[in-house]
Amino acid sequence: MSAIANIVVNDGQATPVAHTFSPARAVADMALLEDRSSGIYIGYNKLTFELVRPSGSSDKANRNLRLKLKIETPKMEVVSNNTVSGIAPAPTVSYRPVAELVCTFPERCTLQDRKDLQALMRNVLANSFVTDAFEKYELPY
Repeated sequence: MSAIANIVVNDGQATPVAHTFSPARAVADMALLEDRSSGIYIGYNKLTFELVRPSGSSDKANRNLRLKLKIETPKMEVVSNNTVSGIAPAPTVSYRPVAELVCTFPERCTLQDRKDLQALMRNVLANSFVTDAFEKYELPY
């Protein structure tokens, strides 16, 4: 069984910056990790990991495991400290880019099935077709 620990991931900057996601909350099938480098709670990057297993009797129609990964990278509003009162306004989030990946694994799938699916997804995300959609909003046709 895996133990929850920090996860270090590089970003996409010209000179990549390593982001350390530290455990913030964990329950039976879900873990929330946060990159606290911004120093402002509402500005923390978040990584959510969830693995839901089938439950109930084996004769039920849905006997799939569901893996869900979610990354949120909130961007803070740029504010001026030049207010009438002289008090800086509270930090606020300007916008929040989010990526979610949901994988469904039938109970019968093999380890090799899961390895193949992970490799295919990794390679699809690295493909220029997908990269252009991420970076340039290129349409799929």
